[in-house]
Amino acid sequence: MRGEAAERFVVASLRLMALGFAVVGLLFVASPSLFVDGTDDRLWQALAFAYMVVITGLALVIQADVVRYRPLLLVLAAGKAASSLGSLAYYAFEQDHFVLLLNFLVDGFLAVAALWLWSLAGRVERSPAPG
Repeated sequence: MRGEAAERFVVASLRLMALGFAVVGLLFVASPSLFVDGTDDRLWQALAFAYMVVITGLALVIQADVVRYRPLLLVLAAGKAASSLGSLAYYAFEQDHFVLLLNFLVDGFLAVAALWLWSLAGRVERSPAPG
């Protein structure tokens, strides 16, 4: 498969993956017992590690060419905002654990920082590097 056919296949596959990730993410929040009963929190640890790998990768890719990869800063900001607001919701409505409040503050700061960096990257006066 090459050319436009390959592109269409990749686009369709990524759209299906995005839908699947969104559905599973919503299920994690709406019904976590479907996933964690009997896992002794190891599933959450694995998922947290995977999330950290993804955001580390985003930061490394973005820094390589901040103009070209500027939109990925919005993805990073969205991830950090979701983590921050999720922690605040759990802190406020379910568990009064200081670490949840701390994560709300730290990830909230990082979400704002990513948005600020996105704004600054928009002021760089050069064209994105060619693919």
